Amino acid sequence: MILYHTEPDSPVIEISIEGKITDHDLREAIERMRGDLELNGKTRVLERIEHFTGIEPKALWTDITLGVSVARKVTRAAVVADAGWIRASMHLARFFTKAEVKAFHVNELEQARIWINT
Repeated sequence: MILYHTEPDSPVIEISIEGKITDHDLREAIERMRGDLELNGKTRVLERIEHFTGIEPKALWTDITLGVSVARKVTRAAVVADAGWIRASMHLARFFTKAEVKAFHVNELEQARIWINT
């Protein structure tokens, strides 16, 4: 499940991921992000990932073919995750985006929000 949240006139997008990512949910999030990028230009993303159980193979392909081009337009990304392997893998983001990326533990959500807004 992907929940997508923005505030009017804010360049920050909050995305919450729980459980398994479906292709349908991912496509909707990518389309919303494209719209926000067109509206706001430079965009920052705070992504919360908790209780992650996987991604549909079709969604993985969608992420590669559609998501990477959108991710390249993000200027800063905070990843807040409960799983250590997710936070540890954030160094791989440099292959997909030029954004400054920083990982946080779930108990550091407020610090992540402060960082993404500075």
